Amino acid sequence: MSDGTESGANRQALRPRSGDLMLLDLAAEVARLKQQPQWDATDRHALSLVKDAGLNVMLLVLKRGAHMAEHHAKGPIALHVLEGCIRFSANGQSVQATAGKLLALDRQVPHGVEAVEESTLLLITAIG
Repeated sequence: MSDGTESGANRQALRPRSGDLMLLDLAAEVARLKQQPQWDATDRHALSLVKDAGLNVMLLVLKRGAHMAEHHAKGPIALHVLEGCIRFSANGQSVQATAGKLLALDRQVPHGVEAVEESTLLLITAIG
């Protein structure tokens, strides 16, 4: 089992070894993201926590008012709001999601995100 910790501010996304179990401390990762200079200079910052041939898990922090322009993903996605509140738009629909809510969307569906307040998100993308 790996605890997911690795020294250095530029840690790359982890790839679990076959049969290995990873344990990540999301609160520590959020704190680390917010301590980096990019957080002060931009309205968002992100880190791939797990990246593998079929799966990408990304942690995102967004400042209030941050916009992610409409885009699409090659695979289906799940977006878990850990903290804050976002407005998520897809297929002409718009929903507001707060902490504890999970959004799911099929592949290739155009969507966008706006942070209604400072927010922390966990984005899970199936690749392939």
